[in-house]
Amino acid sequence: MPIRTTGKGWVLETETMGYALGLNESGLLVHCYWGLRLPRVEDYPAAPEPEAWASFNSPSHLTPEEYPAYADMKFIDPCLKASFGDGTRDTVLRFVRAEITQGDAPELVLHLRDATFPLSLALHYRVHNDYDLVERFVTLTNEGAGHIMIERVWSAQWHLPRGEGYRLTHMAGRWFDEMNICRETLQPGIKTLESRRLTTSHHHNPSFAVDRGDAGEDVGDVWFGALAWSGNWKLSAEVTHFASTRVSIGLNDWDFAWRLEGGETFTTPSSFGGYTARGFGDMSRRLHDFIRDTVLPHGHLPHKVLYNSWEATKFDVDETSQARLAELAAGMGVELFVMDDGWFHGRKTDDAGLGDWWPDRTKFPNGLNPLIERVNALGLDFGLWVEPEMVNPDSDLYRATRTG
Repeated sequence: MPIRTTGKGWVLETETMGYALGLNESGLLVHCYWGLRLPRVEDYPAAPEPEAWASFNSPSHLTPEEYPAYADMKFIDPCLKASFGDGTRDTVLRFVRAEITQGDAPELVLHLRDATFPLSLALHYRVHNDYDLVERFVTLTNEGAGHIMIERVWSAQWHLPRGEGYRLTHMAGRWFDEMNICRETLQPGIKTLESRRLTTSHHHNPSFAVDRGDAGEDVGDVWFGALAWSGNWKLSAEVTHFASTRVSIGLNDWDFAWRLEGGETFTTPSSFGGYTARGFGDMSRRLHDFIRDTVLPHGHLPHKVLYNSWEATKFDVDETSQARLAELAAGMGVELFVMDDGWFHGRKTDDAGLGDWWPDRTKFPNGLNPLIERVNALGLDFGLWVEPEMVNPDSDLYRATRTG
């Protein structure tokens, strides 16, 4: 079975990966193991107990809590932070119960509740056996009458095996220079990656890969994860002075607050994590297969040869010029013709028109159908460039909806 119970713990297994967590004697939900699948369920480590620590440290530095909340002497980066009606900001989570669903979509749900206030939390773990991935997300519920302000709620915290010298691989870039591979050794402290741009952005990508510094494309231990979210996000890779390494990922708490009213529920985006002993190449293939099979609506369709009109005409588009470009493209074996920027109302420069998504009547007095028919008659599919997340102040949409 993909999900097994072991006393006060649980083991999630895929074809090659094992992930274990459980309750220690203090009642804390802690991480136990993440790595190569072990032969027997009894082989997985038991829930770790707090070790001895100096008076100026706290057990949180040595106890790998599965989903830590802001409370007590926890100096680590928490996954959850909330403010209650009386001003209290500590959230002390206590385990309540577990639910297991086997079958085609195995899922473990661990229910926790604050020790004092009516805030409950459900940690969801879904096993994707065919892709050697575990999906994690969190559901918060206000079981009281008054509101609770949620200041941070991340999707997951991923714990690495105890050790030093881990290397973080992530993507960074800018416009026209996206997705550059960056690698750096993690040192004690916190490495933060994020987007504050209301989009995932091309400056950083909400994903990570961690290895011991020696993994290649075909060999080496790699722990990896990603966030399934297209808005603001944040990743925190933290290394303590006691050789504990953890990566947290979720919604960015920058400029974030959620007023959770009585009876309401809030669900985070999903984070997907995996482990491989076969290097970065195997990591990539697992994620690619998962995206093609389960996320993209037409993930296995071959990409068509595409011609884009931008470099040829910029904003100077009309039916005649675009039809001529399509004829040239067809002669080169192109299969998909895409008309780029400049086709919509008032779009003469890059500081006007965004938001008014209808054909410009000066450029296309008969609409777009005549051009589309001419392109299709050449045996090409027709595509259209849009940027729906953007708006120009010089647009009918902006003028009609601005409030100040």
